[in-house]
Amino acid sequence: GHGTHVAGLVMLVAPDATLMPVRVLDAQGRGNVWVLAEALAWAADPDGNPSTDDGAHVINMSLGTTQPTQLLRTAVTLANCDFDDDDDEFDDPGFDDDKARCAAKRGAVVLSAAGNDASSQDVQWPAAEDVPGALAIAAHTEASTLAAFTNRGAPVRIAAPGEIIFSAFPGGRWASWSGTSMATPLAAGTAALVLARLPDPRSVLPLDIAKRLADRSGRLCGTDLRKLDAAAAVSDTTAVDPPCP
Repeated sequence: GHGTHVAGLVMLVAPDATLMPVRVLDAQGRGNVWVLAEALAWAADPDGNPSTDDGAHVINMSLGTTQPTQLLRTAVTLANCDFDDDDDEFDDPGFDDDKARCAAKRGAVVLSAAGNDASSQDVQWPAAEDVPGALAIAAHTEASTLAAFTNRGAPVRIAAPGEIIFSAFPGGRWASWSGTSMATPLAAGTAALVLARLPDPRSVLPLDIAKRLADRSGRLCGTDLRKLDAAAAVSDTTAVDPPCP
């Protein structure tokens, strides 16, 4: 039910969004970075043709691993087009299609869950990749304070609601869940709304959308982290800070 719950939260924020669900974990919630990297490549270009605009505009990853890998970093970089012709890492001809897709501004802003280990030092990957065009999302409470369970180490800059969040559950039911997995789709849905307000969603780069969500965030009580403000991000206005004790 985790994926259903997450998908329901995207639709709660952006009900007109088109979802592209991709299964990367088994029934026990286990997987590997090879499958995740393959899924990122598919989401960025489902038909494998860089001249067609069929890829995701926003990628939500309510999952993570405690181990960094160059493969996952490369997959995120390719998905959000955070590279250029001067980047030697992508000299191989195998990246030519990615270069063509990214030249046409067909990248996706990537939002990843920071993790639920209550750590002030650590963040799970891919949230910890810290590349432009990607955001690590922490969780906050209804009282605009950081949730006790959330990771908040660098590079986390922004948090979204993540405590006792209600959403869809298999079998036509509803369920409440807490975690950065719940905060991340609320941020992803906000990114989709920001893109929907643009005359041409492909007129901006993923890093522009990530920056707008961060720049138009509000105060989060008791921390230097910021609080997602969907209204301010969509309207491109200054966020209204919540009262803090």
